[in-house]
Amino acid sequence: MSLRNAQPAYSSSSSSNATFSPGYNFDIFLSFRGEDTRTKFTDHLHSALVRKGFCTFIDDKGLERGKIIDQNLLQAIEESRFFVIIFSENYANSVSCLNELVKIMECTARGGTAFPIFYHVDPSEVEKQSGKYGEAFADYENDANLEREQIQQWRTALTEASKLAGYHIHYHGTGKTTIARALYDEISCEFEGASFLANIGEVFEKDDLNCLQERLFCDILLGENQEIRPFHRRNNLMKDKIRYKKVLIILDDVNNVKQLEILAGEHGWFGKGSRIIITTKKKHLLQHKVDEFYQIEELGTLEALELFSHHANTKGESLCKFSHLSTQVIKYCGFHPLDLKVVGTFLRGKSYSQWEVQLKNLARESARENLGIRVSFNGLNLREKDIFLDVACFFKGSTKILCLITVSERKLWVQSIIQELGWQIVREVDKPCRMLDHMNIRLEGISLDLSKSKDIDFSTEAFEKMTELKLLKVFLGSDCVDGKENYKVNLSTDFGLRCSVLRYLHWHGYQLESYPPNFEAVELLELNMPYSCLKQITGNEIHFPKLTTLNLSHSQHLENIPNFSRMPNLERLVLEDCRSLVKVDPSIGNLNKLSLMNLKDCKRLNSLPKSICKFKFLETLILAGCSRLEKLLGDWEERQSSVNLMASRTYRRVIILPPTLRILHLGHCKRFQEILKLPSSIQEVDAYNCISMGTLSWNTRLGASILQRIKINPESAFSIVLPGNTIPDAENPDRYNDDFLGFAVCLVFAPQAERPQLNPEILCELKNFTFFYCCGEDSVDEFPESDQEWGNNSTDHVWLAYRPHARADRCHPKEWNHIKASFEVFDCVVKKCAIRLIKK
Repeated sequence: MSLRNAQPAYSSSSSSNATFSPGYNFDIFLSFRGEDTRTKFTDHLHSALVRKGFCTFIDDKGLERGKIIDQNLLQAIEESRFFVIIFSENYANSVSCLNELVKIMECTARGGTAFPIFYHVDPSEVEKQSGKYGEAFADYENDANLEREQIQQWRTALTEASKLAGYHIHYHGTGKTTIARALYDEISCEFEGASFLANIGEVFEKDDLNCLQERLFCDILLGENQEIRPFHRRNNLMKDKIRYKKVLIILDDVNNVKQLEILAGEHGWFGKGSRIIITTKKKHLLQHKVDEFYQIEELGTLEALELFSHHANTKGESLCKFSHLSTQVIKYCGFHPLDLKVVGTFLRGKSYSQWEVQLKNLARESARENLGIRVSFNGLNLREKDIFLDVACFFKGSTKILCLITVSERKLWVQSIIQELGWQIVREVDKPCRMLDHMNIRLEGISLDLSKSKDIDFSTEAFEKMTELKLLKVFLGSDCVDGKENYKVNLSTDFGLRCSVLRYLHWHGYQLESYPPNFEAVELLELNMPYSCLKQITGNEIHFPKLTTLNLSHSQHLENIPNFSRMPNLERLVLEDCRSLVKVDPSIGNLNKLSLMNLKDCKRLNSLPKSICKFKFLETLILAGCSRLEKLLGDWEERQSSVNLMASRTYRRVIILPPTLRILHLGHCKRFQEILKLPSSIQEVDAYNCISMGTLSWNTRLGASILQRIKINPESAFSIVLPGNTIPDAENPDRYNDDFLGFAVCLVFAPQAERPQLNPEILCELKNFTFFYCCGEDSVDEFPESDQEWGNNSTDHVWLAYRPHARADRCHPKEWNHIKASFEVFDCVVKKCAIRLIKK
């Protein structure tokens, strides 16, 4: 290892942008058709990958390659770990591209991983060799110089690759978000940091601007798609860090001036050359110090035809056949991009006669708003209509159904205009089966926002009639930020609920001390009752054979949950802040599928069953704030999956660690005494303010295991905070060499004497890496200054974070002969800091 001094200031923890892969010379190999995408998408993708630290192979000769694949390319494929295949319109016209693809698929069969990108190409064209791909293969079939076996290899490779999980890139349409997204993808690589905040108005309704601000900060400093970290001093960080960076920020669908004030307050927040792009339906909001305006123009006839044809897939030979009908569709849709997209997707793959039938429907509905969406909805079968209306009414934003619903970040999304139409359809039908507010009758589902309703009485008689009730959602909307306010639903003590077909139950502030009698919801999949008045749940009250999620968080009077064996498929158990809970029933050992167990702030909990250590699929165990636990777990059994153990603010002196531990949080465990050794699987340890551990010595078994962890698992990021006041000694290499594994940054710091209860935040920037860490798990409010148990901490701490070497920089080894790290800190005093170069 080598040590270089750095200038004092801060540090971090988080996942790396690149991984070190022994045996590979390249992280990623790009396969693409040069004349289609080289100077467009591929160059920008390559730049972005290199900027993120990936060693990426790209054939940069710029020449059309011959039919025999170059030996250097074959070797590059063999030496790559991941493959990105960019299927463009003319990809199949290149024999060398097809030969590349065959070789790539051979490598995936031996353990490599490929990611297809369908660039203005439908995956079905690649899979079935139709459209442009079909034309290319028609030529190959007629080429006497090509062997049939080779052609079949190409077809097989295309079919297999098309079925892999990948990405679709289509920028068809002139909507505000579409244009902003296309521009973002095109130019974001030219900036030091970038963030695309989508659906701001909608997110603002469900969360708050702090969440959006945290997302913005994480995107710019840590990179997109990183885990959101809590930043307690957001505005200071914005002004102190982002103002020096050239950034690109897209604020999409803004509907409130406050959003602009918080996210983009003034020009001085951002560095020279930054660009902030705002999309909105409310032009008056853009008077907020906006420099330039762009008004989106209506589609022209040819543009509308191209957009519709793309989504209807009426290209090639079928274009002439459908051209007359396509023209009429465009006329009826009034050149509206969303209608053209929805109708086109709906008509895709349908016959000429089916088109004619739907054209009559368009003509009949042409006087109504949202024409295309209505026609598409009317063309769905009954089950599809039910799915769409359920999502539109109840599950927008929940964790690719139909052409009316899309999937983003593993959540279902419906455009606002489509959701509003769904609500309108529900209110138009003669016998409504979905209640959107307390004025309607609900037979299959009820969604009631308590923040928008007056006091309501629920009676047994009313629910007796709802024999098909599948969903019941009583919740607090965005207007309520504190879950402790009046709940507004009045129940009689003998309240009963039919639940034989109930699938989903969310009831915020359920007011009875027990479940309704005969509450055997045999079809129930998810049960959420936060802030309930539940006290005792007897074994015969529950029978949930299909239940996967049980959330009773903040149910302050809950004392016990018996007989977990009556919910054998449970995967997620959330009992956070159930402050009367004394024990966890031993029957929990029967939950073989449990992956999450959250007992945070169950302050009276004094014991845990030993059977918890036998769970094979447990991924996260949260015990933070369980201050009365007499014993924190026992001997863990061998297991394949790793465990995250969050146990800050507990009083235990010793913890037996799982052999495959990934994350360990022990912040503010002042009586905790010792960690003997860390497993090689560890990625993060937070023992901030564990003052009884004593000062870390790097010569002890624990110190040695920390340094050895980096050598044993060099491809994985790692960070640790412990009481300590020294930086480990290390050799200083004369220059960069191939033994270089990665970087470690190290910092010795102490809390501020006048405010010791705060959790320090550390930020370190090193070339294209950014490290961030917030010591201690809880917010400042958890530790009032008068609390002597937590206060008066002035112990020195050492923070060490490791990141694998960005192998893209092997192309420029001299750059690593002169490196510098900058540290910045909040709420602590820096005493020492250093950069460490880790070698084999």
